Amino acid sequence: MRIGLFVLITAGATGTLSAQKGPRPIDLTSLTRARIAADFKADRAALDSMLSEHLSYGRSSGVLDDKKAVLAEVGPGGPYELDYLTGDSLVARRYDNTGVVNGIMNVKLKAQAAPYRIRFTDVWVLEGTRWRLVAFQATRLPK
Repeated sequence: MRIGLFVLITAGATGTLSAQKGPRPIDLTSLTRARIAADFKADRAALDSMLSEHLSYGRSSGVLDDKKAVLAEVGPGGPYELDYLTGDSLVARRYDNTGVVNGIMNVKLKAQAAPYRIRFTDVWVLEGTRWRLVAFQATRLPK
């Protein structure tokens, strides 16, 4: 039992499980980094493939969006057009076909004068053979 506990703790720290039965190993932090990069680049095709049709996207402003709204608001001219977006302090945990990534994002929107930081949670679910984001929740951090 102690060996199993050690494996669980190790998996929680890295977000990957290489010796796990069931779904193939995945680096959950890489999924989140890819999502952040696609959002920054306004790559709607990449985001479309990463976001679940059942997405619940809770912005730090309190706005709750679905997949269609997220994709419509990405990129030039939109309310969420970015000067920069970076993620750090990513911590991942996996629970069978579900993964949770917590971290901090540094955000600068073109429409706002000052950058800000958010603490966020990504929830990834294995849908068929693909990992997709089903929930995102952000909370703005104090300056």
